[in-house]
Amino acid sequence: MKKIGILFVILFGSAIAQTPSHASNNASGQMMQSVMASKALIWQIPFASTGNTISLVIQNSSSVGAKMVSVAFTNVPSWLEFKSSTVLLKNIPPESSGDAEFVFSVDKEAPIGKDTTLTAVISTSDGQKWTKEMTVSVAAPKDYKLYNNFPNPFNPSTKIAFELPKASRVRIVIYDLLGREVAGIADGNYPAGYNELTWNGINRNGLQVSSGVYFYRISTDDWSAVKKMVVLK
Repeated sequence: MKKIGILFVILFGSAIAQTPSHASNNASGQMMQSVMASKALIWQIPFASTGNTISLVIQNSSSVGAKMVSVAFTNVPSWLEFKSSTVLLKNIPPESSGDAEFVFSVDKEAPIGKDTTLTAVISTSDGQKWTKEMTVSVAAPKDYKLYNNFPNPFNPSTKIAFELPKASRVRIVIYDLLGREVAGIADGNYPAGYNELTWNGINRNGLQVSSGVYFYRISTDDWSAVKKMVVLK
């Protein structure tokens, strides 16, 4: 039986951290944070990020070389996308190590603050197999953001999306060119992260609005923003 040791080295953007508890960063990268919860290490990954890397350092502690070592992740959620799902290490010499590097991105629609367990499966050509689990959690965006509605111009409906760095009470109101309130499409509590709503072009009286330029304004307790939209029939 070969003795295999596994170490996670995790690079988020240009910031590197090594399990179990060390983290560092540089000016061009994002800081990766780890959180100890219920005696388990939780890696906090940046919101809507690309170019992240998980590197598994596979340590062969035996006196026999390990050949054709396959490393793959399972239990991968839809919001996390690996550039390649499997890495093959052709040979890890005795008392040596090999790096299996996985590049991944995080979709903006990933749930914020929800612990997700990924399982790395390491197997050799002679049928031996090991597993290593890691828990990740997506951090909230750092800032508020209001997206351009899409499509724009539109008929009859359009999507309005926004990002929140924390759970907030949100109000979104549609106005015409004269500043008159046309419709209210949101007035309630929304979670941190990416949120998306659809406006079907109906005003407060239940009627379809006419062609023209409109404005949509989003407001929370400590932030507001306005963008322009066009109804074109």
